[in-house]
Parts: sequence; C-alpha cells; structure tokens
Amino acid sequence: ASSSWCLNELQLIMECRDSLRQTVMTIFFEVEPSDVRKQTGEFGRAFKETCYGKTEEEKQRWRRALTQVAVIAGEHSISWASEAEMILKIVMDVSNELPSSDFDRLVGVEAHVEKMKAMICLESDDVKIVGIWGPPGIGKTTIARALYKEVSCNFQLKFYKESLERKYKWWITPSPTDDIDLKTRLEYEIRSGVLDHRGMKILDLLEAKERLKHQRVLLILDDFPDKEVKALGDIIHGLKFGSRVIVTNENLNSLRNNGIDSNQIYKVAFPSSEEAQQIFSYSAFGQSSPPRGYLEHAVEIKKLIAPFPLGLKVLGSALRGKSEEKWTVTPAKLKTYSDDNDIIKAIRYAADGLCEKHETLLKSIVRLRYQRESVNKVILSLAEKDWDVEKGIQTLADLALISISSDGVLTIHQLVENVLHVRAPSMWISHD
Repeated sequence: ASSSWCLNELQLIMECRDSLRQTVMTIFFEVEPSDVRKQTGEFGRAFKETCYGKTEEEKQRWRRALTQVAVIAGEHSISWASEAEMILKIVMDVSNELPSSDFDRLVGVEAHVEKMKAMICLESDDVKIVGIWGPPGIGKTTIARALYKEVSCNFQLKFYKESLERKYKWWITPSPTDDIDLKTRLEYEIRSGVLDHRGMKILDLLEAKERLKHQRVLLILDDFPDKEVKALGDIIHGLKFGSRVIVTNENLNSLRNNGIDSNQIYKVAFPSSEEAQQIFSYSAFGQSSPPRGYLEHAVEIKKLIAPFPLGLKVLGSALRGKSEEKWTVTPAKLKTYSDDNDIIKAIRYAADGLCEKHETLLKSIVRLRYQRESVNKVILSLAEKDWDVEKGIQTLADLALISISSDGVLTIHQLVENVLHVRAPSMWISHD
C-alpha cells in the first residue's frame, strides 16, 4: 500500500487475470483482507499517503484492483501458528496450480501423458485401473511421474508407490510368511501414505480403509509385480468415486493377470528417430541437436544403441563436455560390449568412465539400499572428511546413473543396479 509501483503491478496482475484468464493466488501477510478490500486500518492509512498527489483515475484503478484481489481466497498469516508451515503449504499449492507438465527436455513425454489422460478419462466417476507397459528403460516411470504431477490436483488423495521387491531386490530372503508380511506392509504403507499426504492421523487400518472409500484417490504403483498388486486387492477393490489406479510393469501378462483389460493397457512405444536424436542431444550438448562438427559423431554413436530413452540419456551424459577425440573412439568402445544388449552397453560405458571414488559412491548407494531415500540423508550417511559426497552425488545425477526428484528423493534405475550387481556381485552377499 505504501508503494505506487506495487499498486501498479497489482493493477496489471488483475488485468491479466481478467483478460488472459490467468490464476491469481493471494497471501495476506500481517494484514486483514477486509482492510485491503476497504482500504482501512494501517493498510488504509499507508494507501492514503500513497494516493496523495495522484490523479483520481489512478486512485480508482488501484482501489478497484485492491477490492478484486481481497475477495480471492488465499492464505492468511494470522491463521498459521508456524510461518514455515504456511510457506510449505504455499509451495505445494503453487506446484499443484502450475502447469506441472514442463516437458521442455522430456522429449515425447507430453504426448504420452496426453494419451494416458484420455485413457484414464478424468471426467468419469467410475473406478478405473490402467496399466503402463514396456521394456526396461523405455520411460514407464518417467511417464507415470509426469502423469501424476499433471493430474494429481484432480484427486482428494494421491500416492505414488514403488515396488518393495524393487527396493529390496538383492536383499530379500523368501520365507513362508512372505505373502502375509507383504500384504500387511503394503496395505499399511499405501493407506498411511495416502492419508498422511493430507495430514490425517491414522488410528488403525480399518479406519484408513473406510476413509479411502469416501475419497477420490489416485494411486500409482510403479513396477509392481503380480504378488504386490494382488496383496493390495482389498484396497483397490474398495476404492470409489472416480478413483484411478495406474500400474507400470514390463510384463504384459502380469498386468493382464491382475484384471487389467487389454484396452486399458498403454504400450509405451520407442521414440521416433528424431525424438531419439533430441534425447541424446539434450543429454550430450544441452540442446535439441548436435552443434557443428559433432553431428556425424552423434549419428554414428546413436546407431549403435536402440532408442531406449534411458540408454540415450546415460550415453549422452557420459559424453557431455568430452573432446572430439573421445567422441571418435567411442563407437569402437561400444562395440567391445558385444555380449550386452544396447541399453546395457550405454550404462557399462558410463560406469567404465567413472573414477574410483564415484564408482564406490554409486555402489554404496545401491548396497546400502538408498532407493527412494532423501538425498540429504544419503549425503549425511556417506559423508567423508576428505571428499565432497554432495558433489559426487550430483556428478552421478548429471551422468543419469541416478536421479534426484524435485522434492529431493534419490532413485536409481533397476538396469543400473543390474550392471553394478554383475560388476561386483560380492557386494550383495548378506553377512547378517
């Protein structure tokens, strides 16, 4: 209220809201919305001083903008005991409101998401169970995560869950009680995870089950095998009111065995030749096509691996910033991995180029089960006095050997785990 520049900006914001249909989100910090609307109290006194010497037209424009913005529901600092909690809520609201499909460098993903949105039919109040199918490294998880960000605002409760078998693949020892333990653990994680997202206190699983029945729920089960989907049967079949369950799997029969109709299974196709070139180029050069002098090298190298997005990203990242000489010898190096499939060639090439410290760090991340863990927790756990682990983790992320989500969660692809397991199988032998 004490700045004519800010008042002019507010006026422009409200004009954009009216003419361009843009969203305006309000935060009333240490001021009453009614004082903003009526220009009263301390706010009104500051506004009156700013209006001194201004034309009546200017003052009317400002008053109109203040009146309009004051009636838009938003956050009020007085309603929050903790300023930090209010900020976190605002960040979440903005994240949900923004077109979260920022697909600038996720080549081809936007088209996949649009097809998936048509398949899950958000307008329907029926419960739908949909599958995403394709080979490892094709981009199923990338599509599922992008879809989750794009449509989650349409659901009251939502949860994204990776397979327990995926997380503990190399350490789980089968036992006769596995199925019972798996069912109990998954049910607890899903129900508590979904409801904790809304800050609801879970008293017991029966209460959680009842709450889920009366909410519109989005549940994404990433890379879930048969037994894990079956273990969640009670939850899935109890969902109502337009809920959606999306399961990703590389096994088509696994999806069918869990009752997903063939016409409700989305097959992830390979990227086109042009898209593959863009994926590789973004990773290698930070732009959609190779710079002058590198096109021939890029085309030759890309021909040596199938167009799996993961392989293209890993190989391109491994070559980022390398000399032309390095690009020249890379095809011969890739051909030495003749016994491997194309995507494993790319991962092995990247792993072979790691220094000892980075390779040890990558192996430690896998060996110590840091799958879907907070990257800050990993950094603290692996911290060394004479080496910057945080920079090491960032290097691995830059090489696409691990990924770090926008909320700071570290993941590593199963194919990368497989390569490390073959390179050093003794790391996964339990000594307990």
